[in-house]
Parts: sequence; structure tokens; C-alpha cells
Amino acid sequence: MNLYPITISQLQYLETGQFIIRLITDFDNLNLDPASDAEFKTLYDSLKVQSPIYDVGLMQVRAKAETEMLIALDDIRDKKISTLRKAVNVFKYSDIATEKEAYSLIKILLNVYKNIEKANFEAESLGIDNLVLEIRNSNYLLAVQTLGIGAHITNLETANNNFKTKFDTRSTSTITTTVYNTKLLRKNILITYKDLAEYVFVMAKRRNTPFFVDTLTVVNNGRKYFADILARRNGNTPPPANP
Repeated sequence: MNLYPITISQLQYLETGQFIIRLITDFDNLNLDPASDAEFKTLYDSLKVQSPIYDVGLMQVRAKAETEMLIALDDIRDKKISTLRKAVNVFKYSDIATEKEAYSLIKILLNVYKNIEKANFEAESLGIDNLVLEIRNSNYLLAVQTLGIGAHITNLETANNNFKTKFDTRSTSTITTTVYNTKLLRKNILITYKDLAEYVFVMAKRRNTPFFVDTLTVVNNGRKYFADILARRNGNTPPPANP
């Protein structure tokens, strides 16, 4: 009779939440009464209170990641606009009449959308859509072909579409007035879990009652499941079960 070995500090943030939920779910599914022991009930109730709060904290982590991704995607399309302008400016001092004419025509159009990358997200998206639609108009077709900037236009359109897709599906969890310290929440919930697991183990050995023996089985089932995940991730063989 022992605690199944696992280094819970190696669990990722999402796994930590799942790890706690697994314990709570398995325990509840056995219809065990936490009130069978006052100390256990205090620790178990604390886990049940902390678990949903931790999950909300994780939502904010994901929302922050989405925001950072949006900024990165916006930066990419800004650079595609800059690249298109630079590709056109190559022909600014061309001695070839057709190139000079094409440059002047495209330059006038680009000036209409000057500083578009400084607009807010939605305005920039619409502006790029309009620019791409207009520059592909038959009026500019020959000029685009002459300057060979078709690929740059396509790249800009792709970058803009990538941004719009992410922007339209971004998490609504960014709309919140409460800021959670997920790192601290994780630390606290794992401390509570550690206290509970060690308490169950000690009481199972000392009292050997059905309640603590069954609860220790629940604890170890979850520990083995996630220990196997960690072992596979680290390229190791899962640790053997302790008798």
C-alpha cells in the first residue's frame, strides 16, 4: 500500500486542472461520503472550490495567448503591406516607359490606402479587402503584370484572411473584470492536493478502513494515468505500480 509515484510539478497547466477533476470525478462516482472523515472533507471541499476557479484562470491564459497571436498575425499583414509598397517603389526611377506608367498608376492607388496598417484591427481588415479588390480590377491588371507584383498581392490577401479568421473566432473569455493569477492558483491547488493525497495514504495505512482504502485507490488511479502521460512525454517507461 503506497502512493503511486508522480512528479506533479511536471504537469502542464491544463493537465493540472484535468488531474484535479479526475480525482473529484472518480471519488464522486464511487459515492463515497467525504464527511466520513472531517479532515479529509476539509481538504476535499477545498479542492472542489479551487478547481472551477483554476479553470477560469486557464481560460484567461488561453485568451491572452489568443491576443498575442492576433498581434502576431496583424504584424505579418503589416509587413506584407510594406513589402508590396517596396516592390512597387523599385520601379520609381525606371527608364522603361511601361514600368514608369505602371508605377505611377499603382502608386496613386496605394496612396489612397496610406498608413492603413495604423488603423484599428477591423478598419485595417476592411481597408486591405478593398485594396486587394481594387488592385485586381481590370484597370490595374496590366500594371500589376508589368511590375510583377501579383504574388505580393496574394500574400497580403492571405495574411489578412488569416488575421480575420482568428479575430472572428477569438475567445470571449477576454471579456472579464477579474484577473486571476493562474500561477498562484496552480501552486495552491497542488499544495491542497498533496496534503489530501498524503493524508489519505497515511490514514489508509493506519486505519485500513474501507473508506480510506477505496479513496487511496481513487487517488492512485489518477496518479498512474498522469504519470504514464509524463513518462511517455519524457521518453521513459512508466514507473511500476507499488504494492
